[in-house]
Amino acid sequence: MDGGGRRRHDLARVPVTGCPSNAVSDFLAFPPARSLRGTVRVPPSKSATNRALLVAALTEAPVEIVGPLESEDTLSLRRCLEAMGATIAPTAGGLRVSGPLRGAPGIETALDAGDSGTAARFLAAAAATTPGRFLLSGSPRLCERPVGELVAALREAGARIEYRGREGCLPLAIDGGGLRSEEIAVDASRSSQFVSALLLCAVAVEGGLRVRAAGRVASGPYIATTLEVLRDFGHEADSGPLFGARRGSRTPERYTVPGDYSSAVPLAAAVGATGGEVALSGLRWPSADADAGALPVLEKMGVAIAAGPGGLTVSAGCGVRPVSAEATDFPDAVPALAALAMLAPGESVFSGVGHLRLKESDRLASLVALATAVGARAVASEGALAITGPARPPAGGVARVETFRDHRIAMAAGLLSLRLPGLLIEDPDCVAKSYPRFFRDLDALVLR
Repeated sequence: MDGGGRRRHDLARVPVTGCPSNAVSDFLAFPPARSLRGTVRVPPSKSATNRALLVAALTEAPVEIVGPLESEDTLSLRRCLEAMGATIAPTAGGLRVSGPLRGAPGIETALDAGDSGTAARFLAAAAATTPGRFLLSGSPRLCERPVGELVAALREAGARIEYRGREGCLPLAIDGGGLRSEEIAVDASRSSQFVSALLLCAVAVEGGLRVRAAGRVASGPYIATTLEVLRDFGHEADSGPLFGARRGSRTPERYTVPGDYSSAVPLAAAVGATGGEVALSGLRWPSADADAGALPVLEKMGVAIAAGPGGLTVSAGCGVRPVSAEATDFPDAVPALAALAMLAPGESVFSGVGHLRLKESDRLASLVALATAVGARAVASEGALAITGPARPPAGGVARVETFRDHRIAMAAGLLSLRLPGLLIEDPDCVAKSYPRFFRDLDALVLR
């Protein structure tokens, strides 16, 4: 134990007996905390890293991406871009990336996006602009997630794409290189990634693309992140309602990836759960990051947030207040916010979250299951999640908490374990999708 009462130890892995042979049997027992104190450098943004990888690969001049995130999602995109002809090499500060992209002559190039919805949607558009034949697929869960709206928009601009399975989903057979400069309408009510994919690939289309989003855009601020990255790379990018992107005349030598608010929010919510004070460094402020929009919700729940030149300082007492919030624009923050709401006495409501059913898991169902496991109550309707707390320690002393192989649900469970003894978090390594060191970083802040 150090002088501040912080206990250093290896996080306990618990092999649970009696599980079926096909069930996950690796659980994490994360002990409760008195409070959190210290400093964490927030991981680089997954959203910005993937956008930068693609834009750099569509640029013939080499660009160094400084401080990119290394995670399962970013590695999936990187491997696919390399299969398409991109050159990606490590540097002292990150990765040097250059194009052009091209398919292998005479064969169909396989692109496996793994479990990454971002990679799949970006690659569908990139392959449509790239000469060659491609087969884009991914994990079983990814092949259930929607791409139909994006495929329809790409076909409108001349793309030749066929479904190799269920209509509207991966796998996709793409005969690339035929995209025209067009004004395209796309239904983005289920994902803003459809708009972002079109804008990113527009720099490879002579004359660019103009994109009109039909209806309300789910997670709309992510489009602002896309426009910001395009401009940082020297391309022309127009904000909505008629979005547009065209290749610019200059290419930067390097691009530095900012910190990730999607990773910062669970840490900030953890401070709300236990009390204490934590500095989250490496974050830009102000930021176009979608999940920065969750900070006012945390403040309403009792978390004080102060912005400084190097990031944010987050502090809280020991009480959590219920909240009602419209969360359409920051879906990746909802699991952490919902977990914090489970600790609050009374009802919290998160509206505009129907698109959470289309993530790595059905996140509304996953959060209902998480609330049930910790003795809170949750009800998911068509577009809202209502949570009534407070949660309580498991009656039998131990409770298995399913994560449904969803990194955001695992982080939410980790937040709850800081207050509730006896939780066994299933498949903790699924956080590697976006934040491989999450549990280590959280443990380094804990005072017990």
